Amino acid sequence: MEEALKRQNELEMSLENREVDVVVFETAVCVVVGVFAFLGNVLLCFSLYKTPGFRAPQNYYIMCLAVTDMLFAVLCMPFFVGTLIKGKWIFGDTFCQVQGSFIFILVNASLFTMALIAVNRFFKMTKAGKLYRRIYSKRNISLSILLAWTVSFTLVGAVFSFGSQVFRFHPGKFLCFLDMTHSQGVRWFSIAAYVMVSAVVFPVMIICYVQVYRKVRAHFAEIAISGHVRQASRSFVNEAKITKMLFVTLVAFLVCWTPAIITDVFEAFYGQYSLPRQVYFWQIIMFASSSAVNPIIYGFMRQELRMAYKDVLTCKR
Repeated sequence: MEEALKRQNELEMSLENREVDVVVFETAVCVVVGVFAFLGNVLLCFSLYKTPGFRAPQNYYIMCLAVTDMLFAVLCMPFFVGTLIKGKWIFGDTFCQVQGSFIFILVNASLFTMALIAVNRFFKMTKAGKLYRRIYSKRNISLSILLAWTVSFTLVGAVFSFGSQVFRFHPGKFLCFLDMTHSQGVRWFSIAAYVMVSAVVFPVMIICYVQVYRKVRAHFAEIAISGHVRQASRSFVNEAKITKMLFVTLVAFLVCWTPAIITDVFEAFYGQYSLPRQVYFWQIIMFASSSAVNPIIYGFMRQELRMAYKDVLTCKR
């Protein structure tokens, strides 16, 4: 406990005593990521609405993910910026619990939505159309999104079963994080959550996309042998392109989240505040960047969305 308190004090001093140029640089980086996350996802939501091909109920998942990222930019990142400017947490303990809860809920909602997207792509690409339509009705899709958010709220409620002050300002991460130092219950809850993510959620997503890849490869091999392209194949090709776009989104998601997961697991086993502040800073920036990259990926990989972006930005009908 004393060693953890010592490391915490060292990180607090490191955060408060930064040179002016470091403060400006770190704040600017955080502001840029936050602005891109908010404006990019607002643009994506409008563009999805304007693009007829993306109004299908299955794309509610993409819209949900965009809204989640937008909420993260609005509800969480202003606290990041204020803390980096002042060099300390200035918002009080109540807002510390609020910010920690928002982050916890939105992170889980994003993760579960990505899993729902992967499972949806699996059924869309590998199962009969009749079965897919029966499972993925507008009602069922809406209920699955509601379930993802319900589970996210339930998990943060479960955290507060360990006490009313389960989040504590982390001077390295410049945000309020689960306090694993003062509560063994919170510590083991965190470890269990990471085990679930690593052993269940991520493997489900990867397995779904591997199965889709095999199906797509077999389909194109069949086309090459038959020597002709049917109308159904054109539809399949379009869905394959959408699946590729969503898979790239998953890869970007994993790239942005991996440093955060490694750091958090390291802290869970070896103690909080045990890494240099610069490591924590870039971990959080990478983690926050996951909310900003999706609109860029979608626009880069889908011409329809690029055109919709242009129409929205130029105020075309």
